[in-house]
Amino acid sequence: MNRDGYLLLVDDEQNILKALKREFADWAYERALEILTASNAQEALALLAERGRETVIAVSDLKMPGMKGSDLLLEIQSRWPRIVTILLTGYSETEEIVKAVSAGIFSYILKPWDSQYLLVEIGKAWEHAKLREAGERHLRTLETQLRLAGELQKSILRPSVPASEKAEFRVTYRPAAALQCGGDYYDVISLGNDRYLILLGHVSAQGVQAAMITAILKAVIFPEFVRGAGASAIVPSEFLQWLNRRMNFELRQTSGIGITFFAGYLDARTGSFHYANAGAPHPILLRAGSASELLVTGTPFSASNSIAYLDQHALLQAGDAVSLFTPGLLGAEPAFTDEGNARNAPGEALIKPLELFTSVPWGTAYHRALLEKSQSLRNGRDFDDHLTILTFSML
Repeated sequence: MNRDGYLLLVDDEQNILKALKREFADWAYERALEILTASNAQEALALLAERGRETVIAVSDLKMPGMKGSDLLLEIQSRWPRIVTILLTGYSETEEIVKAVSAGIFSYILKPWDSQYLLVEIGKAWEHAKLREAGERHLRTLETQLRLAGELQKSILRPSVPASEKAEFRVTYRPAAALQCGGDYYDVISLGNDRYLILLGHVSAQGVQAAMITAILKAVIFPEFVRGAGASAIVPSEFLQWLNRRMNFELRQTSGIGITFFAGYLDARTGSFHYANAGAPHPILLRAGSASELLVTGTPFSASNSIAYLDQHALLQAGDAVSLFTPGLLGAEPAFTDEGNARNAPGEALIKPLELFTSVPWGTAYHRALLEKSQSLRNGRDFDDHLTILTFSML
């Protein structure tokens, strides 16, 4: 018979140990479990040192010389947390039972036991172990899928950052640590003659769903809009109106998804920067050691195809830098209701943008400094959401 694991029985009384082994013999055989026995805690730990990874259930008596059963189960939970533990006791010692419960025991059984009840409890422990194992397999599968989705997303979104004598572009993207992929879209598209379309979007969804939506954005923006528009004809407000309609069509059978988006058109030869905003955070202009917001308003993408956006304009000088970022940098709440509808105002942020950007001087490792300062302002909390920083500076 192929073994599916071990059932460990621990009791200092040999007659009790033999009785337990008889009680569980048929049950263990049906489940391909081999029964291990130990007469004290030290012997049990020695067995587990060799077979702990394959042990499914451990049943221990409470009153034993040396280490008590409650302390043994504490040690087992610490070193082999996947083992389901059961305490067997003929004593009503509340303090020790509480200790065992705090160790995460699955159940405790009083001596003398009822055979039927004993088998019911061990059966429950077995089902718990199998469900937890299935859950862990599912989690590992999900983690693998998220990792692969994250790698694919990075491959799809990774912009070919243009090289220019007039402007320098920097991009930093960090998915949420637990998800490995996210809903930030970013791109810098060269339109020729030192003209660029600068894009940054944020999807309210998480994980693989968000990654798929950013892939859709990548798939439609250049082939369907940029290629046909011509460099001189791109107007950011008209682009956002088109993209809102286009994503409404793509997501027509999906509810609860919100998208914010920023679009800017930079002519690096003249420093002319035209831009429009669909609910994204205001970009930050860094000039002569000070920081200010490029105030621009706009409604996040919604089910309405009639949203109109306004263009704004800034004239940039040599030495100026503009930073775009998604809400994750500020620890912001989503700018959407639970149903994915746009709020009247963006979600509240834990950090005020100017508080962050005025405290970080422009420099070589600017994005890293922003991330470290943001984390410091949030008392060291790691980033809960995916985030992107896209900065360009005039040379």
